[in-house]
Amino acid sequence: MNRNPVVPFILILLMGVGLIFFMSAQAANHEKEDAEGGEGGAKTEQKFDAAAFAKDNCTSCHGQNLEGAMGPKLAGNTKKPEEVKKIIREGKGAMPAHDESVIADKDLDTLVKYLKEAK
Repeated sequence: MNRNPVVPFILILLMGVGLIFFMSAQAANHEKEDAEGGEGGAKTEQKFDAAAFAKDNCTSCHGQNLEGAMGPKLAGNTKKPEEVKKIIREGKGAMPAHDESVIADKDLDTLVKYLKEAK
């Protein structure tokens, strides 16, 4: 009785490919659940963190503590909130415009308030 030595490798290959398809289908199902808000079906909204947003998007030009650097001082600015929102949305000078894909309108109010209160 001579057994073919390739058969175990072919079986392992087939099991591996099957496992990949199974795991891909599972991941797609979980991704759909996450998009729908988990198992409960209700979408959960994440709270906007103005400090983290400012650190990630503003400090490179306006300084680590928003004290001003290449860009003007943001911490404790005296501009009206509407003016600050307009500058963020439309840009000014070297500052680029930031549309809804960067920061949502509802989060923009929180960011402007944070910048006003920052010391």
